[in-house]
Formats: sequence, C-alpha cells, structure tokens
Amino acid sequence: MLEILDTTLREGEQTPYVNFTLEEKITIAKLLDAVGVEMIEAGDPSVSPNVAKALQRIAALGLKAEVVAHSIASRAGIDRAKACGADRVAIFYATSKIHLDAKLHKTEEQALDIIREHVAYARNLGLKVRYTPEDATRTEFGFLLRVCNAALEAGADRISFADTLGIMQPHTMTEKVSALRKGLRPCRIDLHCHDDYGLALANSMAGIRAGADCVHTTVNGMGERTGIPDLAETIVAFHNLEGVQQYNLAPLMELSAYLERVSGFFIAPNKPITGQNAFSHKSGVHTNGILKDPRTYEPFDPAILGRERKIVIDKYTGKSAVAARLEEYGVEVSPAELEVIVSRIKNLGDSRKQLFDADILEIAEHVTGREMDVIPHDISAMVMLEAESHVYTTSVVRRLRGLHNVSQVYEITGDYDISAFVNVENVVALNNLIEEIRTVPGVKRTETRMVLKKYGGARE
Repeated sequence: MLEILDTTLREGEQTPYVNFTLEEKITIAKLLDAVGVEMIEAGDPSVSPNVAKALQRIAALGLKAEVVAHSIASRAGIDRAKACGADRVAIFYATSKIHLDAKLHKTEEQALDIIREHVAYARNLGLKVRYTPEDATRTEFGFLLRVCNAALEAGADRISFADTLGIMQPHTMTEKVSALRKGLRPCRIDLHCHDDYGLALANSMAGIRAGADCVHTTVNGMGERTGIPDLAETIVAFHNLEGVQQYNLAPLMELSAYLERVSGFFIAPNKPITGQNAFSHKSGVHTNGILKDPRTYEPFDPAILGRERKIVIDKYTGKSAVAARLEEYGVEVSPAELEVIVSRIKNLGDSRKQLFDADILEIAEHVTGREMDVIPHDISAMVMLEAESHVYTTSVVRRLRGLHNVSQVYEITGDYDISAFVNVENVVALNNLIEEIRTVPGVKRTETRMVLKKYGGARE
C-alpha cells in the first residue's frame, strides 16, 4: 500500500527565501494530518532553536501521522531528535564518490562505520530509524547495497532512495528500485525524487510500481532548487490513475493556498491540480465539448477538489460558450444575433488582453438594440489589504499603483496595511480587479467596501 511522507516543514522550508513561523508550522502539520499522510517530516532540530521547538510542539499534538525528525549522522543531532519527542529519526549520510571525496573526505569503509554507529545509537535510544544514502542514484550500486544493508543490520527499518539531483528517468528508476528490492534485507523503501528535469512525480510512480513503498512530497512542490513532487499532484495522480483511495482530497486546495500565503512561494497558473488554469477552457472546440460533456476535455471532475471549471471568453471563443454566458445573465438572442455577437467578440479580442462579461453584454446590447441592465454601473470601492509579514508594504503599493482602475493607494495603520481606492464600471469589473489584486505577491487577504454615497469636504 502506498505511503506518503510530506516534508514541507523540512525540505519545503529549504526553498530559497521561505521561513515558517512556529504557529504556521502547527497549522501546516494539522492540515497535512487532515489529508491523511502517513508521515510528517517536521524538521531538523539542530538547524535552530525554533525548528526544535516546532518539532516538539508537533510531536505533542497527538497526530495520526508519524512525526519524523531529520538529522545528519551525529549523536548530538540524534539526541535532539529524541528530546523533541519525534517518533522516528531520518539519518542521512552521502554515499556517492563525489560526495565522499569532495565534501566528506571519507573512504567507503569509514562511511560504513559512521552509518552503522549512528543508526545503532538511535535505535538504542528507542527511536525508529530511516537511513537516507544522500545522492543514492549516483552511488556505485554495489556499495549502495552494502551501505543500506549495513544500516538495516544496525537497526534501521526504512531506506530512502534519494535522487538528490533529479537525474533518474522512469525506466531507470524502475530498474534501480527493482534491484534494490531484490538486494536489500526486508525493509520499507522511500523515494525522495528531486524535480530538476521535471520527472519527480513520474519517477516516484515508476518506483512505487517497481516495489517501493513511500513517496516524499511537499505542498506546492517546494524544496531545494526545483523541489520534489507536489503533494496534491501526487495524491490525485495515484487516486485517479492507480486507484489509491486512502487520502482526503478535500483539504488539498486549502493547504495549497495557505502555503502560498505564508511562504510567498506562488504557484504558476498552469500548475496541474491547484493552478488557476487547471480547469479553465478557452478554445471554441474545447468549450463546445465541455458544455456538452465535461469529460471531453477534463481528465476528472474538478468538484472532487471543491473546484469549478471556468470558460474564458475571448477571440478563440465559439458560439456555444457565448450563448452559455449570456444565458447566465438571462439574456436570450437569436442564432443570427449570436453570429454577429461572436464575430464582434473576436474583433475586440484581437485588440484586448482580456474581455469581461460587461464587454460581452455591451456588444449584445448593440447587436440586439435591447438594453440589458443586468450589471450595476459606475462603482467606487475601498479595497483594504493585509500584507504578508515578510514583504515590504511599499513593494505591494508599487504593484497596486500600476493596476488599471486603482486611483489612489494609502499605507495605513490598524488591522490592514494598505487601502486602495478603485473606480470600475460594474460589479463584474470589480470582482475581476479584486481577483487581480489578490494575485499580487505579498497580499495576504483583502476586504472590499463599496461606496454608497460620496460627500465633499466643508466649503469655505
């Protein structure tokens, strides 16, 4: 049965410029436990006092997941893992020739002795032990088997096959894991696959099929360099493609969004599963198929993630999508009118980056000669913004001042950091502007207050 170890709190925090607070780590651990991951790697307590404190707090939460502490092959580090109350310590020591020669200055025999000693020490403290041969995929395979079996003989019960530079391909991963399974003493095999060539999830799935047991993930695919497999992508891929049904999909979007807010690490719109465009459709051929049967162009129903599909209207749009959008507003047009409306949308789309519903309705009014007063016009609003603690407020202000329809921006005191005064033509445009503001890096949350009446100052 598949297992997932999520290492957002260790590998994920190694993402450049990412640093979680203690309370953020507690929230992340609870959300991961709600998803149902079997193990949470909560950090290396030797890194800093706050990492140790977070690990201790998480270990005391009574989570269903096993809490794992990370450590180099060091008695002091293992002692700290024990003191924090972790269920397991993950001891790593590099095994490839380049690491042994250039970084550690150790021979293979010296490395074997160090690994045996520290695994046995951790077991004698009552800790469960996972041993990770760092840079395993570049390690001479005969030596890799020797060192892993030595760790297992010393008391480890798991081996993490680390593709530290992301150099594996699915077929080579299959070969290596199959050989590992045959050559190792009985144990669980973890896969820690980096994504330097964009193959981390494919390699992980290949490794599981070849006999490995556990995939290491992070939320939003965070981590060193290009990160490791994304938690949501991993769970949904195994859920839909391999029939693995043991994880709770409901919290995945909340968890992804929370990590974006607290890390400042923003995902690309076209990212699978959690990206803004994952269930957006634009081409006329695609939208026509989706409106008739979503299975034509969606690999699975976005509702399993609590998401909705989105039909984008612009110059690529066909008649079916435009008619469906007009129907949402209770607007009926004849086939001939629809032809003209679509033609004008295409012409306008050639000169505009984005079309809004207000544009579509305005075109429909001109074509039909009927007034379609379905959207309130001429709206002013105050948008209050809270900035992330690690982001300079002025950097957010600079981005806001560049947005169309933002007339004035203020830095303020109180519960919010910034107030932006906006003028838009209708509610749809306001909603679009608010969504654009929320994508500005560093914006934590917003609150919008529409202006009902406006008064001038005292007259002299």
